Amino acid sequence: MSSLRSVFVRSGVAILAIAAVAPAAHAKEEAKRYGIRGVFREYDEARSVFKVDVTATDAPSFGGSTAGDKAPGDVESGKPLELLVKPEGSVLSRTVIKSTKGTGLDNSGTVEGFKKAVSLIPTDRAIVLSIEKNQPAAAGAPPYKLQTAFIPLSEEEIQRRINEFTDGKDGSDPSKEAE
Repeated sequence: MSSLRSVFVRSGVAILAIAAVAPAAHAKEEAKRYGIRGVFREYDEARSVFKVDVTATDAPSFGGSTAGDKAPGDVESGKPLELLVKPEGSVLSRTVIKSTKGTGLDNSGTVEGFKKAVSLIPTDRAIVLSIEKNQPAAAGAPPYKLQTAFIPLSEEEIQRRINEFTDGKDGSDPSKEAE
């Protein structure tokens, strides 16, 4: 009888463990990320909002990071979109602005550092934006928040980097030219 009781106690513990994990898994599902592309237009510092013009409702992975799934139907290509941003705090909680030239453009976690990073966002081409639903959204707040803005290199920047890497040569190994 005691062995049967032991099985029920262990089973009960297992059921409790599964029940405790289930809500956490469900909460994680709600925080789904979406990847979009858009042209940055303005940072409204007073409202902590980025204004972008959506150019595509999907975005490829970027530099090893996943931008996210295709955006829901209320995010439309060719339309403006406001995104809530969090300019300061830990790298895990704030909006991060990244470039393919390196990691985050602001490693300070301060409002001043964020504003400097914002000033580096190009306004002449689309960038990749990783967004999430803003839950719970306060009245008048944007329905989405920006997690990460990725700034891809332009064709000119790519060519400049190739030239820097090869010392402006045709791509041959500079150490062998002395021979």
